[in-house]
Amino acid sequence: MDWDDMKVLLALARRGSARGAAQELKVSNSTITRRLDELERALRAQLFDRTPDGYRMTAAAEALLPTAEHIEELALAAERRITGADQDLEGSIRLTMPDRVEFLMARLARFAEEYPGIELELVPGGIPLDLSRREADIAIRVMPAASKPPDYLIGRLLCPLSASTYVHRDLLRTDDPGDVSHLSWVGRYPAGQRETWLQQTQHPDLPVRHSISDLSLMQMAARCRMGLVFMPCFLAYGQRDLVKVPGASTVHSTNIWVLTHRDLRLSARLRRLREVIAEEFAKVAPQLDTR
Repeated sequence: MDWDDMKVLLALARRGSARGAAQELKVSNSTITRRLDELERALRAQLFDRTPDGYRMTAAAEALLPTAEHIEELALAAERRITGADQDLEGSIRLTMPDRVEFLMARLARFAEEYPGIELELVPGGIPLDLSRREADIAIRVMPAASKPPDYLIGRLLCPLSASTYVHRDLLRTDDPGDVSHLSWVGRYPAGQRETWLQQTQHPDLPVRHSISDLSLMQMAARCRMGLVFMPCFLAYGQRDLVKVPGASTVHSTNIWVLTHRDLRLSARLRRLREVIAEEFAKVAPQLDTR
């Protein structure tokens, strides 16, 4: 067995399909199946059942998995130590960030011009990535206001995010704009799940319809007159058709952090990009926290 065999085992265990494992390892589907066949022949054991629903681990694979994970952590730790000690402003940086941060793109473009030896790889924040496994080098993440990053990450609080209740101005009563009893909420979760965010609003008893978890789609839903939305205030910035419901409170619901693994804290290129990100967020802080 070699480390490449362990990578195939881990990717199949996590993704459950040859296609998913191939995407994770950036190889072809045939490479995944070939390596798995070779590994099973070498071990004289079947590691996965091939089913119509995907690859399912056998008892042999489950027994081997902790060893594979331990080897992976040793390899990643060594890689992080090498990268963390790198003082050259060149190499690759994988950055994951949430949607609706278009203001950052212009600065990232200038960053790329300033440091031609650095290659940027941008990944949408909707794709869950593990910083401990080097799935990303830097993450911009939105976290609940009361929470902090885990100990293995170093982080910088970029800015609080405020949220409030917004609606299309045409849906408000002309005689009493603060009366929204005729409206319903645009929900975030499928029917039957608790909408805990309602308790942060002044109208928790109004009915909830629909299910929209994506912020961009939620903003569009409000602009298309689908109902009340509770969303970050910056999504209403510059949108003349969206107004805050009269009397609605503005709450500190979440924070934006820039994070990286503790082992990478000394990497010059990562440190410089984190500084650039912090500078750009400082410029737009009044739009992100409107309290």
